[in-house]
Amino acid sequence: MRGTRAWVRVLLGGLAAVLSVAGVAGAQIKVPADFAFERGKDSPGTVTFSHEKHKAKVDKCQACHTKVFKMKKGTTGALTMEKMKAGELCGACHAPKPAAGLPTSFPTEDKASCERCHKK
Repeated sequence: MRGTRAWVRVLLGGLAAVLSVAGVAGAQIKVPADFAFERGKDSPGTVTFSHEKHKAKVDKCQACHTKVFKMKKGTTGALTMEKMKAGELCGACHAPKPAAGLPTSFPTEDKASCERCHKK
């Protein structure tokens, strides 16, 4: 039994060294590329979402993913202005009163902010 524990420590120590050398131990999660949402019939322009820009405001993926959005693209459901104005989806941060623990940002109800998301 004693030899087994020593062998496991050596094995785990070697694995940690390999992961460290490979850069896995301190690896950062790759931020997904920007993507455009399908433009709705009443939309003033295409909305392109940038994980990179949003990551600057919240440092952990979990701030939005699974609490606000599902992890897999396309499984959250339809993004509508009605839901956002109710504080759901993007409205969790972009509503007059953001959800607890999430950063305050420009509200979706501010007409001057439309072009920040909707590009013509």
